Amino acid sequence: MPVKRKLTVTCIVIAVLVLAYAAWLCAYRSQKSNDNLPGLASIAAMGEEEINESVCGYQRTQLNDIWGEPDVAGEAEDIWSLGDDRSLRVNYNKKEKAVACQVSPVLFPEGTQSVKMAYSAGTVVEMERDLTGEEITDVRDWASGLDLELQKYEAGEAPNEVYAGGEAYEFTVNDGEAAFSYLWIENYYIYKAGEWYLVKNPTLPPVDL
Repeated sequence: MPVKRKLTVTCIVIAVLVLAYAAWLCAYRSQKSNDNLPGLASIAAMGEEEINESVCGYQRTQLNDIWGEPDVAGEAEDIWSLGDDRSLRVNYNKKEKAVACQVSPVLFPEGTQSVKMAYSAGTVVEMERDLTGEEITDVRDWASGLDLELQKYEAGEAPNEVYAGGEAYEFTVNDGEAAFSYLWIENYYIYKAGEWYLVKNPTLPPVDL
């Protein structure tokens, strides 16, 4: 066989092997195997879109096997702490397959004992008091049911920089261990630790003013 033809055949074989390996690697990475599921530390560094791409499609049992038991388990959802004042909520379909993921701030940490709430309209504080034990329970249940979506704004474009006025419910937990605001500024938002979250199912806190 001429040398030139041998080189051509060799190049073709190498190309086929490279393509076959690339196809195998792509198929391996797309499989929802336990080996391919990122750990919670890696999940914490991802954006929500990337998290959904990485997690959706896994079975509930697989997530529990790799991540351990969730901090909160519901009928069709599990919640894991990400260890940075945020939590990951995973929703499942009827076949126990992950179909949606959401990263949310932890508004009330475990061991919440005291909550002070202040309500203001514009710049006027109209109420500020400590909540009772029953009110704390009601407010924690209310907060856990909020559907939040992280918002990213350029400098000068945050809601409080664009709109004037509004209403604010300020919550201080355990004498300053945690704090967040529930705001009405053209839309309802949760504001915590410099991050804005749009509230997609807004309701007022269950506290009499």
